Amino acid sequence: MIGADFEKIKFKLFGFDCLEPMALVTDSIVGILSIYFAYRLFKFSIDHPFYKNWMRFFLYFGLGAFAGGFAHAFYNYWDFYGKLFTWFMGPVSIYFMEKGMIAAHPSETWRKKVNKIALVKLIIVVATITAIILTMDVSKNNRLAFLPVAINTIVGVVLSSGVLGNYLAKRINPNYKYIVWGVIILSPSALLYLFKINLHQWFDKNDFAHILMAAAITYFFIGIRKVAIDDKLIKE
Repeated sequence: MIGADFEKIKFKLFGFDCLEPMALVTDSIVGILSIYFAYRLFKFSIDHPFYKNWMRFFLYFGLGAFAGGFAHAFYNYWDFYGKLFTWFMGPVSIYFMEKGMIAAHPSETWRKKVNKIALVKLIIVVATITAIILTMDVSKNNRLAFLPVAINTIVGVVLSSGVLGNYLAKRINPNYKYIVWGVIILSPSALLYLFKINLHQWFDKNDFAHILMAAAITYFFIGIRKVAIDDKLIKE
């Protein structure tokens, strides 16, 4: 189905009337996988902002995704309030992705300048989400608050892991290409949401996007690990 959404699947969970079982499953997969990658980076014990900030990205992204699955499932009880944590974790996690990629750039002057821009962008996005929640009827249209999250994610991922990642792959270490591939894998998600491309009631645009996210963050981690191996910071 294109251009419209299927009716949300209803199911019982511990006596509660829940929605979207597949969103709960796929969001949980993304969350657990991302937190696992954060743990792996923590175990690397590399004292460099590239690895530390990517670890924070995986942690916050994973927590947001995991909570998002339950926000979908318990929407009948929590309304949009259940999604607030995930909405705010989105720009926070992207901020740390940006800081991680910025840290790999060879110019200290450039790093300082762009880090300030990333921080200002984070503050603006968080302020925008907050203003929308406080002044608009988000309960009737969740997309009002989700829109700045989505725009920030697209801009942040494309510019940091995509454009900057490609620059680093050509100038610093070819293994950054895996991070760029992760961006390419993730990119169809925007089209899924924009055109409401739903393959099946049990595998709608959200579920498809979550699988792409799982694949994308896996490539992010592969790239980070290969860079560390190449720089002889960890053993293969």
